[in-house]
Parts: sequence; structure tokens; C-alpha cells
Amino acid sequence: MKFVIAVLILVLLAGCGTTTVPDTTVDETVDPYADPPGYTGDPFAGFGPVTSIRFPAEEAEEELVTEQPADTTGAWTVQVAACGTMDAALTLKDTVANQTDQPVFVDHIGTYYKVRVGSFETSSDTDELRIQLRAGGYPDAWSVQR
Repeated sequence: MKFVIAVLILVLLAGCGTTTVPDTTVDETVDPYADPPGYTGDPFAGFGPVTSIRFPAEEAEEELVTEQPADTTGAWTVQVAACGTMDAALTLKDTVANQTDQPVFVDHIGTYYKVRVGSFETSSDTDELRIQLRAGGYPDAWSVQR
């Protein structure tokens, strides 16, 4: 009987500790902004150039600061700069107004004072003015929808 108990104890001891636990210290964090494995395509293929950007939060905050010229009823305009202060925007407005016959105005959106030129019905109508402003010293001029 002692022999049977001794054999059972040896069998139990021999079976303990033989299970292998996988190493869980390896960090396999997946980057949610990376391309999927094996992806080589262009995610922007088939889309045209960006001509405007609108943020939903800005629509609620939009506030026109200066008096608008009478002929600013079009939905499209050319933005030449976004200034941090109203004084800087008004100075730039006067400078741009001396370079073009289009109406120049300032929109206060969020924390910026945006200097904008012209009023057009479509984005393509702004092309000539945008090219003129870029050649006139405003290389970042771009079309925006108001």
C-alpha cells in the first residue's frame, strides 16, 4: 500500500509544471492609422484637388466682422490669409484691395480673421483671381466656399 501511495505522489509531482505558457510580454499594438498589410494603392486616386475645407464646428461659430461689400452674394471666394488679430487682417485687407478690383472682406471664424477676395457662383469662377493673387505675392491663396 505504501508503494501505491508513493507511486501516486510521484505521478502527481511529475505532472505538475509541464504546461508551457506563451510569452505575453511582446507588444503587438496595431497602428489604426497605418495602411493594411500588403496595401500599395493610392487612397486618394480618383479624387480631384482640394479647393475648400469646411469644419462643422466652424459653421456655428462663423461671424462676419466687417461690413460686406454689396456684391458678395456668391458662394465662392479666394482666401489669401488667416490672421490672428483683427488689426493684421484689416492691414492686409487694405493692401490686397489696392491690388485688385474685386471686393475684399474679413470673416471672423473661430479664432482667426480670414482675408477673402471676390464673390463667385462656382469654384471654377475663382480660378483667374486665384492665379492673379498667387502671382501677386500670395502663394497660398486658395478657393473656399462661404
